[in-house]
Amino acid sequence: MKRSTKITMVVSAAVVTGLLVLALPAMIGATTWVTGVFGAGSGSPAATEPPNPTADPASDDGLVDLGDGISVPAGGPGECTSTAHISTMSTRTDDSGPYYSKLIGDLVDRGPSELASGQALTDEAGGVYAYEVAAGDSAIAIGERFCIDYITVQSHNHVRAGMIHAGNILYLRPDPTLPWVSPYEPFDVQPGEQTGPYYDAIDFMRNAVVAQDLAEAQRVWAGLGPHIHPDARTIATRALEAGDWELLRQMFP
Repeated sequence: MKRSTKITMVVSAAVVTGLLVLALPAMIGATTWVTGVFGAGSGSPAATEPPNPTADPASDDGLVDLGDGISVPAGGPGECTSTAHISTMSTRTDDSGPYYSKLIGDLVDRGPSELASGQALTDEAGGVYAYEVAAGDSAIAIGERFCIDYITVQSHNHVRAGMIHAGNILYLRPDPTLPWVSPYEPFDVQPGEQTGPYYDAIDFMRNAVVAQDLAEAQRVWAGLGPHIHPDARTIATRALEAGDWELLRQMFP
């Protein structure tokens, strides 16, 4: 079975059509170290507190502008008028190329709810690019808060069995120039090869990155790196050398 087929199987049928094409446009959302190496600009996005609602009247699209790139439906949360999703796709039809993730549609922060009370993280331009999970949060409720398909959010963010925990960072607007690392199987997997050790190594790498434990991250990477697509391997290796934890966290969420 082709690797892209295995990945798209975890995505709901409602978004399958969005997985057919993945363009690589100019940088969307968080500015990362990648653009500092391969393009103009550098640095990691800074998390900011979401603004307080204002008394601004609703616009023609029925949304109230809260400032900093965040809008909510006029008259309360209401229902999403559309649902965004994250598309993850190989750049080559034979699956030999790296995978990339891209937000399809628009994020709308409808505001905190009982099961989605965490903080929206915004980039320097004020746009929401990620969400910090709070205790008691539900992946479904997070999707409803931001009008995005929660299944594709889980898939992109390597969420296992739908389990999210307080403090997790869920990237809602992935950097489309940053290769996506598959948590399911190595790039160089051979027929009949056991993928369990690779699957566990991805978890070990994630934990080391979250803890910002450079020695442990380097130890895990020494065994994991050769099994990652060369494009992603190059970026992750340089990020480790530079100590760019934000970039590494995007690659190993």
